[in-house]
Amino acid sequence: MTRILTPEELATLAQPAGAAADARSGQPIVAYDFRRPDRVSKDQIRSLNYLHDRFARNAATSLAAFLRTVTEISVVGVEQFAYSDFLMALPDPTAFYAISLSPVESLAALEINPSIAFAIVNRLLGGTDHASAPQRALTDIEQNIVDSAIKVVLEHLTETWKTVTDIRFQIHARETRPQMLQVLSWNEVVVHMSFDVRIGDTRGLMNICVPASLIETTGHGFVQSWQQTRRELTPVEQEWLVGNLGQMPMVVTADLQTTLKTSEVVALAPGQLLNLGVPTIEDVNIRVGQLAKFKGRLAASGDRAAVQITRSAIAAEEEQS
Repeated sequence: MTRILTPEELATLAQPAGAAADARSGQPIVAYDFRRPDRVSKDQIRSLNYLHDRFARNAATSLAAFLRTVTEISVVGVEQFAYSDFLMALPDPTAFYAISLSPVESLAALEINPSIAFAIVNRLLGGTDHASAPQRALTDIEQNIVDSAIKVVLEHLTETWKTVTDIRFQIHARETRPQMLQVLSWNEVVVHMSFDVRIGDTRGLMNICVPASLIETTGHGFVQSWQQTRRELTPVEQEWLVGNLGQMPMVVTADLQTTLKTSEVVALAPGQLLNLGVPTIEDVNIRVGQLAKFKGRLAASGDRAAVQITRSAIAAEEEQS
């Protein structure tokens, strides 16, 4: 049987949003936007942020090896809103992809700004990091080149989501004009993840949106599993890291010091010798940067002073313990 509202309840409903309070609970009424419903919890949004922060670091490492230039990716934000709002915020033309979510019968969307897309093309065709992006859409050949980098990104997305659900992200279709590619319904609620991407001297955004229904079906999976996401470096990534780190100069010093009175310091003159107080049969610390890495003994190399490494600092600590 339908209950008729009382005059007090009708008066409460007639008041402006936020000014009224529920007659039974006394709690303030909160405005609800039916066009942008919050279907994903704040905990899930927070977990998505953490999860894709790790994805960003891993994808940046692989892209740096793939493009052979400095590459940085960082999460800008995670939000939920209607798919139409997502489309309206994208540049036109741009590099826009429909992404299949096998085995789920749904699609996601990925957009990478033209500045980044042309930087990828430029690097893979042997250009420099200083070329500016032309003001036009990508050609078919250029899109094929960008596809290779997008596949690297999607591999990491698949790896990242494995701890939550078994979904394979793959290219389904692509366009240069987002409005021309049907991915989701106009009013469907999506979760939008934006990333700041830097390739060489070029900076731009990468945007990924997935249907909110996909997040809902995982329940609390994102909240519980994001910390378990780990991935071993591939041989190519390891080779790239070793090759680049191997070229970095490091300061190597030996701990040699002595103590003098102030009067003795003032009286120092060229030609005088300082006793460092370290016998040649005793080890001294050899530091790499600020870290004591090795033990060594004073020696000579031709007519120059030197230190001969005798063992690692870890081995010396184990002998003492």
